[in-house]
Amino acid sequence: MSESKWHEELGALEARRRRALGMGGEDRVRRQRQAGKLTVRERIDRLLDPGSFLELGLMATHQSTRPQMAGRYTAADGLIVGYGRIQGREVMLGAEDFTVMGGSEGRTGMIKRNRMLEIALKHKLPCIWLLDGVGARVEETLRGYWVNGEFFITISQLSGRVPQIGVVLGPCAGGPALMAPLFDFVIMVEGISMLAAGGPPIVEAAIGEKVDKEELGGSKVHCYLTGVADNEVPSEEAAFDTVRRYLSYFPAHCWELPPRTTGDQVQPPPEGRIIDLIPRESKRPYDMKRVLNLVVDRDSLFEIKPGHAPSMITTLARIGGHAVGILANQPMVRAGVIDSDAADKATHFIQLCDAFHLPLIFFADVPGYMTGKQAERESILRRGLRIAYALGQCATPMISIVVRKTFGMGGVAMCGHNMGQVLTLAWPSALFGTLPMSGAIRAAHHRDLTSGQARASEIEASHEAFDSLFSPAEAFQVDEVVEPNETRERIIRALDAVRRDRPPAQYRHGIMP
Repeated sequence: MSESKWHEELGALEARRRRALGMGGEDRVRRQRQAGKLTVRERIDRLLDPGSFLELGLMATHQSTRPQMAGRYTAADGLIVGYGRIQGREVMLGAEDFTVMGGSEGRTGMIKRNRMLEIALKHKLPCIWLLDGVGARVEETLRGYWVNGEFFITISQLSGRVPQIGVVLGPCAGGPALMAPLFDFVIMVEGISMLAAGGPPIVEAAIGEKVDKEELGGSKVHCYLTGVADNEVPSEEAAFDTVRRYLSYFPAHCWELPPRTTGDQVQPPPEGRIIDLIPRESKRPYDMKRVLNLVVDRDSLFEIKPGHAPSMITTLARIGGHAVGILANQPMVRAGVIDSDAADKATHFIQLCDAFHLPLIFFADVPGYMTGKQAERESILRRGLRIAYALGQCATPMISIVVRKTFGMGGVAMCGHNMGQVLTLAWPSALFGTLPMSGAIRAAHHRDLTSGQARASEIEASHEAFDSLFSPAEAFQVDEVVEPNETRERIIRALDAVRRDRPPAQYRHGIMP
C-alpha cells in the first residue's frame, strides 16, 4: 500500500496518542506501581467491559500561561473521562490519574469533569468515579482564581436521577474528597485510600496538628467511625467487583424499574427453621443476619455500611428475584437500639432505595431510640426523626415484619403501624408497646414505687395481662401473624401485586449526604 498523502498528520496523531497514553511518564508510572496501586488505565480496563471505553479528551492538556506550568505536559490533564459499559449497561466514567501532578485538578480537567456530568444528566447515565487526586492544582489556581462550584450543583442534580458511585483509590483531598459524600455509594480500599478536606500538610499548616493519612481520613475512619464512606474492601480488584455487584440491584436511572432476576437465577434460601434462631428471653441477643439469610434469595445480601452504626443493618437483597432494600435492627449490637449514627444510616438508605424504586422491607426488633446525655448531645431527636421524615416522603412499596420488640418511636422508625405499608406481618415472637416494661413502670408509677405503696413486680404483672401477641392482629394493626418461614412467600406475593409496569414519569427527590 502506498504511503498516504496525510502521513505526516497521521504520524503526529499517533505520536500524540502514545504520549497521552503514557500518562505521567515512565518514572511516575513506576512509582504508582511501587506504591501497590494500578495505573488509571489499568483500572479502567479492569472495571469496564472489554473494548467498551470511548474516551473524551485524550489529547487534552493544561492551557495555563502561568510560569509554574511552563514546559509541563499534563496527559489528559490528569482526568480521564468517557463512556463505558459494566455488564452490558452504559455508564459514564471519570478517573483521576495520580501520575499526572498527583491527579490534581487543572482548569482543563475541570472542563472535562463538567462535560462528563452534563452528558450524564442529559442522557441519564450512571456515573462512576475512580478517585485518586489531591484536589486543586496549586500551580494553576493558587491566586486570582475563584473556585468553580458548578460541579457540586450538577452532582446534586444527578442525585436520585442516576446512580453515582465513588471508588477511593488513593489519598484524596480537596475536590475529590468533597465530591465523595455527594455520591450514593462510596468504596474505600484498605491501606491506600484517604478522604480529607485537607491532607496532612494542609492540616499541619492550618492548625499545627501532625497526623498521618490513615489517622486523618483512612478507610477505617470513614467506613467505621464517620460513615462518610460505605464499604471497605481489601484490594482494587475487590473494589471493581463491588461496583459491578452494587449496580446489579439498580436501574440505570430513576425512570426505569430495578432489574428483576427470573427463572434459574432465583435461588431459594438455605433450609432452616427461622423461629429457632430467636430466643424466648426478650433481652437475649441473636444475629439478625442469620434470620435474613433464611428469607432472601440465596447469596443475595449486599450490606451497605456494614462497619458503621452496626446496630442498624442496611442491605440490598433479592427476594423472589425482586431487588429490595432491607432495614433490620441487630440485637447483637446494643440490643438493636437506634442512635444518631444509626438514624443517619437508615435515612440515607431509605432515600436511596425510594429514589430508584427498590421496595423497602423492615425487620423490627428495636427497644427504641438511644437515650441519655450523650444521645441528646448527638441530636437524637432531630437525627432520629429524619427516619420518619424520609418514610413520609416514600412512594416505593414498604413491608414491615415485626420479629420481636417494637417499642415506641423506635418501632415507628422501623416502619411501624399505619405508615403506608403494602403488607405488615408479625411473628409469634413479637412484642408490642410504647416503652420497654421496666422503664415504662418507673416513669408511670414513680410515686407509688418510691412511697412503697406498690412493688414493680406487681405493676408489671398487671400490664402483662394485656401483653398478647394477637391483640394487634385483632385490632387490625397487623395484616397477619405468620410462622416465620411463611414470610418469604408472603413478601414475594405482595411485591408481585404492587410492582408497576413502569416507574413514575417525574423525578421525585435526591439523596442527602
